[in-house]
Amino acid sequence: MENSTRTSCAILLLAAAFSVSSHEHHVISQASDLVPWCKSEAEARYVARNITPYNWTASYHESSNILYVDGKLRVHGDAVIVRCRIASGARDEHGIIEIDDSSL
Repeated sequence: MENSTRTSCAILLLAAAFSVSSHEHHVISQASDLVPWCKSEAEARYVARNITPYNWTASYHESSNILYVDGKLRVHGDAVIVRCRIASGARDEHGIIEIDDSSL
């Protein structure tokens, strides 16, 4: 491998490692704070498969220190149910997402 190619690869790997390690996790303390996380996580799963979801709607509630989001996306013209939950005060990396779509 040529020196400049090795240097370019090393720079790309370093940049990728920095971007992963610099990701900040956010604490989610209210159910309303879980809504954008839930939407983003659901959409990311479709975008990764080159599918564009649309028409996000959601409601949220809290029960026994657990925060819940019940959402819905339109995918391929169908409504897809999305459910998210997390313990109040937990970092977003600990959130749980369930998507009722057998194609995922």
